[in-house]
Order: sequence, then structure tokens, then C-alpha cells
Amino acid sequence: MKNHFFSPSLSAVSNRIASSEKNYRLLLDKNEQSLDVPAMLKQKMLVSIMESNLNRYPSANLRSLEEKVADYCGLQAENIALAPGSASIITTLLNYSAINRKRIIINQPSYSLFEYHCNTYNIPYEPWMLNGALQFDVNEMPEPDANSVVIITSPNNPVGNAITPEDLEYLLTTYPDTLFMLDAVYCEFGENDFTPLIIQYSNLMVLRSFSKAFPVAGIRLGYLCAQPAMVGVVKKLLLPFSINALTQIFAEQVLFDTCFMEEARNRVRQTIAERERLYSFMRLYFDIEEVKVHASQGNFLLIAFTSKSLFEKVTGYLEEAGIKVLNANGQPLLQQSIRVTIGTPNENDILLDALVEAIGMEKKMAMQMAA
Repeated sequence: MKNHFFSPSLSAVSNRIASSEKNYRLLLDKNEQSLDVPAMLKQKMLVSIMESNLNRYPSANLRSLEEKVADYCGLQAENIALAPGSASIITTLLNYSAINRKRIIINQPSYSLFEYHCNTYNIPYEPWMLNGALQFDVNEMPEPDANSVVIITSPNNPVGNAITPEDLEYLLTTYPDTLFMLDAVYCEFGENDFTPLIIQYSNLMVLRSFSKAFPVAGIRLGYLCAQPAMVGVVKKLLLPFSINALTQIFAEQVLFDTCFMEEARNRVRQTIAERERLYSFMRLYFDIEEVKVHASQGNFLLIAFTSKSLFEKVTGYLEEAGIKVLNANGQPLLQQSIRVTIGTPNENDILLDALVEAIGMEKKMAMQMAA
């Protein structure tokens, strides 16, 4: 029987709904799934919602949900700490590290929340810069010690690169007293899942999320995977009752539904195939002296433009066309770059057409000026 949970006809809301900021045709800036949870699955929750006492705090006993999450990623419930999104775990651990005067090392460029939160709360950190090819180089990492916390995002947002298994295990074994926090929210789209390594290494914690590989960014459910002692510490740091009642109902009744999970896996496979299609097309069609498209292990592509005029022409054209993408220009090593989320095949074709048109217009103008 063919699954159709993510078919446009059954989606309660599509990616073309206007954002709160402006009416965009395409929202390709936050690496969300394009198609929403079907209305029939939302309706499945209604009875439980009606029977819920929303005047009461949500249940603090999350054991059943922890077991489901653990089963999904091949661990035990004792290895799981749940939170309202992986971002809340990140900020909590950054604050805890700063209060305890830990030496924080963060790979750069990376998920912008790390730098933003550290700058906002005056938390000092040392950058571990990617090399000139925007890849990890363990030889360039600041030498950590027993008081260090090293934060690695892999697959790395917004670049798309990933640390190799050999490099990660080298770091874990070479610095056994250093804590390594691996932000792996895009791991479903990558070549390697490092989550099982937490069984072997007590100095590793892995952050995961349901917001990327599933169409459920709005329920705000993330989790940390680590050995039980580490999980116990993290649970003490997280606010009680932080997983709200509606999130708990959805996760218990819909998220781990067999058909829903299988269709989500199908969507991940389609996204990877679309990512490679776009990557190949751009590499073949665009002049590599003008446009650099980076290989990616996420559900996005990073595109860099060698000239400021071309970058401004493309970003302006996309804005006028109602296509919202992430401007990564302010991050280190990412001058004149944008990150585009991989959408549906139709959305990706619209994006490609817009890029081809914008770059073609820039070339035509340059030829006219040279004539």
C-alpha cells in the first residue's frame, strides 16, 4: 500500500503559506520540511487534547517518550534527555560551561546560535576555524585540556561539511578528559551517525532534533544522547515541565506512528536525491569562477559568489521573486554566501530557474558595460 502522508493534497498547510514577516512564495531559509503534517494525523490528537487539563502543568514523567526516542536512535531511555528543541540544550550547556569557567572551543563557521548566544551573554570562547576548503582540520584545533568543552557541528550548518569518523574518534581518545558536544541535528541527511559512539565514550554528548528530518519543527522537541551520568547532570539543568502537553500528545500519538516514520524516511531519501540533483546542476551550469556550490551532508546547500555585484544581484532577485533564503554573508569565511534549503522537486526547480535568471541578467549587464 502506497504511503501518502506528505502528499500536497493531504497537507494541512504547505510551504507556500505567507510568513509572519512577508508574503514569500518559497520559504527556503530555515531548513524546515516543506510539507506539513497531514490534517488527518492532527485530528488524531484532538480527543486527547480535549481530555487534557491545560490548566495543569504537563507531565514530568517522560519515561514513555524517552523510550520511544531511544528506540528511534538505537539507545536506551537512560541515554536520553528531552528538551523543547536542541537550541534550548545548547544555550543551557553554554551557560553552565560559562558559570563553571570552562574553556569553550567552537568550530567556525557553524550554527549561528553558538556565536550569538556567547556574544549576547558575554561568554568567552575560542574559534576552531575550518580550513580554506571549509573542512575540519584537527591539527588547527586549539589544544584542549581537562577544563575544555569542544563544540562540533556535524553535519555542519550552514556549510554542509562533516567531521570524519576517524577524526572524531581521534579527538575523543586523544583528549579523554575533554568534553565534546556534537551538534548532529542533520545526521539523518549525512553519511555517518555518531550517536552510537556515546556508549563507548563518556566524554561525548550528541545533540539531535526532530525538526529537520521530520515535518514537525513547530512541536519543538529535541534531545541529548549521552551516557547515563551525563544525562543525569543535563536533566538537572533543564527547566521542569519544559515539554508542553501538546508536544507530548503529538509525540506519543503521531511522531512514532509506523507509517509516519516510514514516510519521513522516504522524504529524507528524496531530499538527499534532490540535494545531489541541485548540486550537480549548479556545478555543471554555473561558471566555477563566479559561483561556488559546496557539497553538503545536510538538507541545504551553501552557495558562494566571487563578486559582490553578483551576490547582490542574486539576493535581490530572489527577494523580489518571493524566495526566502538564508544570507550567510556575516559569518566568518562565508563572505557573499547564501544557504538554500532543499525543498520539494517543484520548489527546487523554481529556485534553479530564479538563480539561472539572476545570474544570466548579471552576465548580460556585464557584457553591455564592456561593449
